[in-house]
Amino acid sequence: MKTSFLIFSVFFLSVISCKETARQTIINGNIPNLPDGKLYLYKDKYNDRIDSVETHKGEFEMRYQRKTTEPQYLGIEHIDQQGIKRSFSFPTNAKYKGSGCNSQYFFSDSIILIHGALEEFTPKNLILSPQYKLVKSPKISAGMQTKALYNIDCDLFNNFSAPSILLIKNKIRQYPYSYHLLYNIDDNKNSFSPQQVDEFLKLFKGEITESESFKKLSAYNKKRFNEKNTAMPLLENVSGKKSGILDPRYKKHLVVFWASWCGPCREEIPLLKKIFATKDPDLEFVSISIDTDQKAWRNALAEEKMFWKQLIINEKDPDYEKIQMHFKLNGAIPYMVFLDNNSEILKSTVGLSSDKDLADFVQIK
Repeated sequence: MKTSFLIFSVFFLSVISCKETARQTIINGNIPNLPDGKLYLYKDKYNDRIDSVETHKGEFEMRYQRKTTEPQYLGIEHIDQQGIKRSFSFPTNAKYKGSGCNSQYFFSDSIILIHGALEEFTPKNLILSPQYKLVKSPKISAGMQTKALYNIDCDLFNNFSAPSILLIKNKIRQYPYSYHLLYNIDDNKNSFSPQQVDEFLKLFKGEITESESFKKLSAYNKKRFNEKNTAMPLLENVSGKKSGILDPRYKKHLVVFWASWCGPCREEIPLLKKIFATKDPDLEFVSISIDTDQKAWRNALAEEKMFWKQLIINEKDPDYEKIQMHFKLNGAIPYMVFLDNNSEILKSTVGLSSDKDLADFVQIK
């Protein structure tokens, strides 16, 4: 019995050890022209630092143990002993509008080797502080997820025309294991038809099809096939009561998705107020905040004084999926949708609009 228990324990520990090793990323560097200082590892966003290591004569090694089962986007930046920050980008084989495209990320593959000299660069029309430098890393050696990332054009998901859909399918066929492709399809899922997303998903192969992201996207997409049969939810208004989103007395509706913490959203509000003051009486204005902090939302409303319908919902709300599906909300804000009185989307736009663009957008035809 003791022997059996010992064998089981060794087996169990070896399984745990294998899983931990599979989630570990070793980042090894030998960069002769990197000054002594500290290297910081971040995930997803440059300000989300997760680890650091001292560098000496350009040499360093970092071991990062991720908690997630799926690979993550990682990046590095360095601060030397004089306080000069170096932000790293990495050479790729990808293109952006026909030209070369560097990436600030690599994936959390098992081993990342960064060996060779750094190259400083300054983009045109950009003035940098003497304490901040942009540097291009030597070509790195990494695993299959990073390889896929560096061979997928940076503008692949910039438009959703028929030729672009074909390019996306071809890339999935080439890299059917790529989380970068899966994550981008998920980020843009509402810009594709349910049929297109279904076709994309069928092209992925291997263990990625068992991932949480794949299963979640697949389940969401199945609901989209029946979206037209789903009633529009009521959302909370400034009085704390549930309210309908669109008022049927109006012929057209402008729905603006924003949040109190979104700089471009706040910057756009004076333009919206200007349009609202002279709008066509048949046009309804509706703002929907995706804030998770109700107090922050109410404080922003008090500051901005928007005199039209104000509603709130966040991604934790069970009805958020219905809002995503109906308004084709992918998550990027500010996001504006122009609808007719049958709740059909006539046009939409993402990002901060200029005065002229916004005026043109809300024209009733």
